[in-house]
Amino acid sequence: MKWGQPAYLTPQTRSGSTVRLGWDARSPDQCAVYFHCQTRLVEQFKTLFPHDFRFQGQRAILLNASEAVPTDTLRFCIAMALTYHLTKKD
Repeated sequence: MKWGQPAYLTPQTRSGSTVRLGWDARSPDQCAVYFHCQTRLVEQFKTLFPHDFRFQGQRAILLNASEAVPTDTLRFCIAMALTYHLTKKD
């Protein structure tokens, strides 16, 4: 748990960036998949999948409960985050 939200990271040290799941009572039909905002992950997701998701700045993919989730695409984004430090190029 980080900031009261479920957080996921690979057990291999320095291999990836944390992925968090969030929900806010002010937007009960929406949840978010959060990524470290100082990475380029969300920027890459916006370039690769501009029509698959809604985004919140450089920090999150927003998911609406009434819409189908593109699971294969989301799986790819999460994998990118969990291997971020192994594949990033400065």
